[in-house]
Amino acid sequence: MSERSRRDGRKRLEAGARAAMLDRIAALDRQAAPKPAPTRATPPAATPDPALRALRAAVLGDAETTDPHLPQLHDPWNGLRRIPIDEARLEDNLVITASRRDPAHAAFDLLRTRLLQALDEHGWSRVAITSPTRGCGKTFTAANLAIAMARYENRRTVLLDLDMRAPGLWEVLGAPAPGPISGWLRGTTPSATQLQRVGQNLLGIGGLAVGLNDRVETYPAELLQDPKAGQVLDRMQEELSPDAVLFDLPPALSSDDVTAFRDRYDCVLMVVGSGQNSAEQIREAVRRIGADKPILGMVLNRAEEEGASGTG
Repeated sequence: MSERSRRDGRKRLEAGARAAMLDRIAALDRQAAPKPAPTRATPPAATPDPALRALRAAVLGDAETTDPHLPQLHDPWNGLRRIPIDEARLEDNLVITASRRDPAHAAFDLLRTRLLQALDEHGWSRVAITSPTRGCGKTFTAANLAIAMARYENRRTVLLDLDMRAPGLWEVLGAPAPGPISGWLRGTTPSATQLQRVGQNLLGIGGLAVGLNDRVETYPAELLQDPKAGQVLDRMQEELSPDAVLFDLPPALSSDDVTAFRDRYDCVLMVVGSGQNSAEQIREAVRRIGADKPILGMVLNRAEEEGASGTG
């Protein structure tokens, strides 16, 4: 039986296993059916077996009657709204991992592989992407890395724009935000509304869901530190079971957002601007993040062309 581990230890069954489970339920139903009455009187209606009822609810995704100890067969990931991919728009915005025509995409493929290896080794899934200061290209890096990761079959990646002081991921990807991501973090907007999946495309971009934002939040640090936001992220991870969640966060030295959010991520990817960030700025950014948050890597951006790092 093909299964995928979930964050809380429960399993999500794939299509073949789901069909087999339905067949098994039908067989058990037939066995549990009442025997024909010896008289011509109509037999009383049989009361469904509680175990069968709970199992059927799990298969059909009935949230009200599903036994939490049974595998969840309804997959909210498949119900996310799809957004189209505009290859020309991505190319204009230097998302080089989309068409892969730029040889530099190989650097993101290597970064992707090393990152996933580290996540698997340590049992991590949440990655903060930040930089010491603005203009280092962290959003450019986040978008390219997420699309590179989405090319792995049977892997799910969620990319969230949590730079609520200067949201820009929606422009890079060329997709509209369904609403302010602050509403989702406060629990007033469901994940099924805020998160969108990349639709079918000729670029081979598969399991990627994005949480976009096009509105500046007045008090982002307070929102990121709010326990409600942590509950929303935990619920999203439980429902969608992503292998990796990438947070596009503000620069570490421009505000206290990254520090306020530190309990929500496992590790950090630091994007450094070549010729822009001093060694002292980099050390201070790492210090603010904290010694207990591993820095998985430092990406040196703008290494060859001043305008090649996009936003962030």
